[in-house]
This record gives sequence, structure tokens and C-alpha cells, in this order.
Amino acid sequence: MANLKFITPFLDELGHCLSIGQAPSQGLVYALDSDIVIKLPFQYIIPDDLDDDAIFYINHGVRSFVAMERELARYDAAANRRHPNIARRLKVDSSDCLFLERLQPLEQTWVNADEKICHRWVRELLDGICWLEELGFTQGDMAVRNLAVDSSNHLKLFDFGSATTQHHYDYAADVKRDHFGLATCLHYILTGVDPFANVYSVQEVRQIETQLLEGCGTVGAGAEILTNVIQAGWTGQAALTKFSKVKEHVEVIIGVAGLETASKTSEEHYQRLESRCAEWLKRATLDQRWMDPDDYCAACRAKGYETEMDIWR
Repeated sequence: MANLKFITPFLDELGHCLSIGQAPSQGLVYALDSDIVIKLPFQYIIPDDLDDDAIFYINHGVRSFVAMERELARYDAAANRRHPNIARRLKVDSSDCLFLERLQPLEQTWVNADEKICHRWVRELLDGICWLEELGFTQGDMAVRNLAVDSSNHLKLFDFGSATTQHHYDYAADVKRDHFGLATCLHYILTGVDPFANVYSVQEVRQIETQLLEGCGTVGAGAEILTNVIQAGWTGQAALTKFSKVKEHVEVIIGVAGLETASKTSEEHYQRLESRCAEWLKRATLDQRWMDPDDYCAACRAKGYETEMDIWR
């Protein structure tokens, strides 16, 4: 079967798609302009012939509902406690999408960073992770691709479609995975080397993960000062360690954060962006084919495929 056609809640042309992969499961991200991105769930038109290929795509659509649900919950929980190292949500009255400040991927800016900036990015990364921990969340998908910098060159985390709370059945496993991902991110910030860069097959990913878990990963030049932290994350030894403890340990080595951690982006700037988002939403045309999650799952069941949101929650 050919790839199924997907839709979003809107009929409007949405500009350049920034999402990675041909079948993303965390939602679709589009650049509305140079300052704003919009993140949307998506759903595939349900065919009469629900073969394995169709079910694969439909499951990705259902997972995008859950990802949007999780990300909105994360931002709602922190509505009155924003953090400078978390991508800023642009508050607009809509539950169908998420507007965010547009950031520059860390992989595009790292080449211009000196050691001082890299050490600041390490502190900012840990500040953001510890703040999530204080809120009772873990990021759930800690990876270099989910790090970026703002216009004042301060590091921010984004993409919380996999975030889980401490009450989630898989929270402990997610924390362990995030320690692994944190180690990879720290290594990248300090060396420019991501062990998973240019890896495209699941088999290759598993091979590298196994090497790192077994302690066979090589810490590159520039990251030796955090060798113990990085290896503990990769091998799983840090799985039960609070991220706040990791932060304390790192600060002993590279120093505590100074005033330079404060982003220079003003509240007035964000307010102007929010006004632009609200104007875009007023002009947007809803796609009448769009179904809410429960209706979409019911439509799948009517075609013979049993699915529920709870399977992916």
C-alpha cells in the first residue's frame, strides 16, 4: 500500500516542515515565520483496507494525539513557572496545536562555540532538566536533536511529547533513558561528537547502545573532565541518581552558573509573538474532516481495527 494521506486540524499552507523522519510520532512542526513554529497532531485518512502498512501509519497518528496531550500537560503544569532553558510556549487559546518560539538547532550553532560557551550550555542543559525534575517530569526523549539555542545563544530544551510524570508506570525506565540521553548530550556539547550521528538503521542504533551500556564508549577530547558523569549515564549506573545530584557534581568540576545564564529576550518580544499567533489562528481554516481522538479511535474500530488512546499513554 502507498503511504496514506495525513491531515492536520487546519487546511492552511503551513510553510516549511521542520519535523524529522517520514513517519514522525511526536507531531508535525512547521515554521510559520522566522520567529514562530506551530506543532500539530496529525491523523491519517482511514482506508477501507486496513493492512499492516495502514495500521503502522494510523498508530503514528494516534501516538501524535498522545504526544500533544503530554506536551500540553507539561506546559500547563509550568504555566506560572517558566524556565529560561525550556522552549517558550506562546500562549494562545487553542487545544488543537502548540505555538512555540522558533529556535536554532544546537547542531547548527555548535561549530561557533568556544569552551566557555560550551560549559555554559552544559549548565543550562542541567538547569532545564533539574527544573523538569522539580515539576515531577522527565523529558522522555533526551537527545541532541531536541536541543537548540535562542537568539541570545542560550540553550533550551524542546519536544516534550514523550514527557512522563513520576506517577507514570514507565517513569523509572524513562529516567534511566534520559540519563543515557543526557550523557550523549553532554558529550556532544563538549566535543561536537554524537555517537548516533549518521546512523539510520535500528540495528546500528542497537549496536551503539550496547557498546555504550557495556562501558566501551570512548569519551572524546574536551569531555574528559566529565568522563565519570558521561560513563555513568551511558552504562546505567546513574539510573537511580537524581538529576539535581548530577548537576551538583558537574558544577564542582566546571563551576556554577553565573549571570550569563539569563536570556536577554524580553517579555515584550514574546507578547508580540503571541499576538501574531492569535492573528494567524483567527485567519486559519479548520479542516472539517479532522476528528478528535475519541472519534478517530471509534472510526478505526468501525473499520475493524481496535485501538485506544490508553495503549500509547
